[in-house]
Amino acid sequence: MLLGIVVTPVMLVVGGGAVFLMMVFQILQGMRKIKFKGVLHLKVHKWVAFVILAGSVFHMAAALAYLGIV
Repeated sequence: MLLGIVVTPVMLVVGGGAVFLMMVFQILQGMRKIKFKGVLHLKVHKWVAFVILAGSVFHMAAALAYLGIV
């Protein structure tokens, strides 16, 4: 249980998949395969990085709780 939510294996798989897709988007954006011009590019790139960081930290905490380490 994490923050009052029962963590199931499906939730971990969906969370990991979502973080992976956000990371792929971030990489493609950084390589300029997905193009945003001007200041918007930097803002989107920065905010997506923060979302990935938050998602990966929550995903890590959920996995540790599921494994009984936390």
